Amino acid sequence: MMNRIYFILIALFAMFYIVIEIRKKRFSIKESFWWMSASGLMLLLAIFPYSINWIAKLFGVEYPPSLLFVFCIIFLNKNLKIIVDKQAEMLYILIRTKS
Repeated sequence: MMNRIYFILIALFAMFYIVIEIRKKRFSIKESFWWMSASGLMLLLAIFPYSINWIAKLFGVEYPPSLLFVFCIIFLNKNLKIIVDKQAEMLYILIRTKS
């Protein structure tokens, strides 16, 4: 029971931190969407810890914790793509202003 409360608090803290970063304009809308989705998933898994078993059965995954790794890989892939796109846009703007 204490683990659930601990993980719920971590998920709520993550959501709170993301909102603060959005207000400081350190996150773009695309980035904040993925981070809020990840922290929302964290909160749901903290409240309903056995839901990962149901989701794993739904996807046909034999070992449910491995599904979390797949979700993390997908999340990181999306997040890195957003960062690379933003840096490419900034580089393009820099090249245009210097030429």
